[in-house]
Amino acid sequence: MSHFQPRQRFLRSNKTTHGLVPQILLTQEIPLKASIPMISVVVPCRNEKDHIESCVRSILAQKSPLGDLEVLVVDGMSDDGTREILANIAKGDPRLQVLDNPSQATPAALNIGIRASRGQYVTNFGAHAEYAPTYLQTCLELLREHPEAWCVGGPIISRGKGPFGQAVAEAMSHPIGVGNAKHRLPGYEGYAEGACFPMFRKEIFEKIGLYNEKFIYAEDDELNYRLARAGGKVFISPRARCTYYVRETPLRLFRQYFRYGVARVAVLREYRRPASFRQIVPPVFIALVLISLIVGLWLPGWWKLTAGLLPVAYGGTLLVFGSIAVGRYGWRVALLFPVAAATMHAAYAAGFFSALLKGSSYAAHGTPSNKGEYSAPRSWRDTLR
Repeated sequence: MSHFQPRQRFLRSNKTTHGLVPQILLTQEIPLKASIPMISVVVPCRNEKDHIESCVRSILAQKSPLGDLEVLVVDGMSDDGTREILANIAKGDPRLQVLDNPSQATPAALNIGIRASRGQYVTNFGAHAEYAPTYLQTCLELLREHPEAWCVGGPIISRGKGPFGQAVAEAMSHPIGVGNAKHRLPGYEGYAEGACFPMFRKEIFEKIGLYNEKFIYAEDDELNYRLARAGGKVFISPRARCTYYVRETPLRLFRQYFRYGVARVAVLREYRRPASFRQIVPPVFIALVLISLIVGLWLPGWWKLTAGLLPVAYGGTLLVFGSIAVGRYGWRVALLFPVAAATMHAAYAAGFFSALLKGSSYAAHGTPSNKGEYSAPRSWRDTLR
């Protein structure tokens, strides 16, 4: 019996009546280590020239013993130099494979990678992040320590490069910014709704299916919902360390969280319930702030002052929590913290209500932008690009 299996290096994806199927352009023989589980890492990307090299190299630098490792970067037809960077890395490391994703949608990219994977374990990584050398090894250990878990990972460590990015990172790592999203809290260990960069036992996809490509924005939420409904559990631990680089401008942050708001409505419409209660808190709260402002302004005399009570209390609360960042970053970042958190909340609420008003098609689908991000079709948001 042969101990070798053809290895795919560069692949191109063609559409068929059954979806996207990889077509092998180049193969080479690489020995398999049958005694050690082989891991497949799937990385969807599009136009990520600023992050893709550090991301991929951090994956290829994972510590042994891991057995055979393959890295499947599924590229959404990047035109900013990303593909050239990947080709250059692949010349020196045949573990890297590049697959095409003509649809440019994230769930399609994940499914292309999973179908092409050979590993017993499949890990989905983001191109906007870097991973500790022991991330994959730690995930394997967590799966062995927790046989009841179908999926494991680490809580995200958010990082910003400039002052606004640092404020965003603080907001994304604090309950005032993200509620009880446990996967966003750097020190959390235990069961969670999902992991940002998860490692799955591959057989679970046979039980619950692949990512639903109807959900352009909410593919991970929707899969996590099906996983939990089937009895699966997700376990995360800060032992698995990864660093996520946040959006560095208010406009890009607004776009990101607008999409998140749209995504929640897609899952809500599909299953007639939110994947988590926390996901409806921001739109409900922002609606209360606006209602209190409007009603207060309609009141006579001094009663008009009540219009500002809730907005002022909200802003003051954000300032208080922002002051926590003074010791690490100084007052500039601390003063930007309320701007970052309020942008996240307002954008999420705007996306949520926009999707509610426009219907299920708007909530589920989107169109790619030239920056590799996804926006709802024919929306006023398109003018923000």
